[in-house]
Order: sequence, then C-alpha cells, then structure tokens
Amino acid sequence: MSIDLLQLKYFQVVAKHQHLTRAATELNITQPALSKMIAKLEKVLGYQLFDRRERQIQLNSLGEAYLRTVENVFLELKMGEAELAYLADHQNKVLSISVTIPSLLPDLLGDFLVRYPGTRFRQHQASFEKMVQQLEAGEIDLGISTKPVAKENIEWIPILEEEILLTVPLSHPLANRKAVYLKEVEKDPFVVMPTGYDFRTMTEHFCHLAGFSPDFAFEGDETGITQELVERGLGVAFYPTVLINDRVRKMKTAKLKIIEPRCTRTVGLIRAKNRKQTNITMKFSQFVIEYLKNRQKDQDE
Repeated sequence: MSIDLLQLKYFQVVAKHQHLTRAATELNITQPALSKMIAKLEKVLGYQLFDRRERQIQLNSLGEAYLRTVENVFLELKMGEAELAYLADHQNKVLSISVTIPSLLPDLLGDFLVRYPGTRFRQHQASFEKMVQQLEAGEIDLGISTKPVAKENIEWIPILEEEILLTVPLSHPLANRKAVYLKEVEKDPFVVMPTGYDFRTMTEHFCHLAGFSPDFAFEGDETGITQELVERGLGVAFYPTVLINDRVRKMKTAKLKIIEPRCTRTVGLIRAKNRKQTNITMKFSQFVIEYLKNRQKDQDE
C-alpha cells in the first residue's frame, strides 16, 4: 500500500487541531471517515502517530517527527509550484527568432519593446536552410524569411513583396538614369554578401536571369557595408527598397529601377504548425505583420 498526498494533508490537519471533530469540519468530511484515514496511514507506516485516550487524540513523539517531514513535503511542493509559475511567466516573455535580414532587427525589436517592455530576445542570423532546421528542432519560435517554405510541418505567412533596385556610384555612367536593364552592368564588379547569405543567392539568381554570371569583386557581411563600398565607387549592388535603415537610405549612391528581369523578393514569417504559440509569440507575429506592411506603405508613399 502506498501513501498519497491526501492522507498526508489529513494527517497535517489532525495534527494541527489534535481533535478529530474540528479537523473533520475543516476538511469537510465526516469524523468516522477521517478516523479511518488516519488509521490507514498508521497501518501503512507501521507506527502509531497519535496517542488516544477515550475521545482525546494527541500527537506522540513519532507523530511529531513525521509531521516535520510532512510539512517539508508540502513546503517543497509549494516552492516547486512557485518555480513553475516563474518559469512559465519567464518563458512567455522570451522569444527566440531567426532572420535572413539582419538589418531589420534593430528598429523592429526596438519598436516591439516599446509596446511590450520586459520581453527578452534570442536572435539568430541564419541562411534559409538553417532557419528551417532551427524551427524543426524547436530552437527558435519564429523565423523572418525571404523565401517561401513548402513543408507540411511549417507555416509560411507572406507579408510583403519588396522591389529590389540596383545601386551604382554617383560617378557611374548609368548614374543619371532612372531605370536600367540588368544586362547593362554585366561587366561591372558586384559588391555582395558572403556565400551562405540569402542576399548573395538572390544576387546570383537575378544576374543569371539576365543572362550572365556576376563578377564578385568585394564582400560585405551586412547591407550597410555593401552600400558603403558602392558609395566609394568599388562596384554595384542590389538594394532592398523596404527593409533598409535610414543610414543606408541616405548614402550617396544612385538607386535605379531594374526594367528586366523583374527583381523582387517576398518577405514573410515561418513558424511550426504543430507547436503551441505562447501569448508573446502570437503578439510578436502580429506585430511583425503590421510593422512590415507599414514599412511598405511608407515606401510606396
């Protein structure tokens, strides 16, 4: 026979009152039922916990020792419940996200923290393939991706389609044009991000659509660096029209529309379909959708 928490609770209340009737009243059970429960506990333990004299019941030395153990059990349980409540609350304020567009994070996270202070972020910059692996392994809650996902266990929520321009130095022969065919810069050196970055893959893809392989002359590991290199006259580069910060937007380069091929990218959220979303995850998802749509609206205006 085993001892359950209900038996221990009954014993604790009887020990407190040392009176069966008063203990039964507090526990909202009958006095005979309580007497049987205490007798059953003593039988399982193999020791008498109370001395009984007629209608009197008094905790004995063994009962006093056992009461300390029982009170420690309930104290540990209470502490455990408090820790679980803390962890659940803490977990609901921590977001782990992965992005293929690092320049997006400072403004996005800053604006979100204004609305939801106390949120903590674990941030990852990853290729599209790595992001999908992180999501499937449960390492991240959400991903902001520039590629759609076609997997049964992953949900893809497209948010905006961003036009991609071409930037050239102000000294470039095409700098005074408003629009160009991408083929016109076939001989120019391209400033790109390193291998593994989605923007690098996108650059290769657009150039191949135009019928040439780009000459990668310089690499920069974020959009700001690549545009600085263009500003210094070291090459040409692609330029996102929406997901770009003000510092890069103000750089002295010529920003040209691309007539052909059509150069755009879709930005969206990816998340696991079979994983329950916490409140903070759902709030962040909605915030990202609103934020990106507002950025696109501002750009269109």
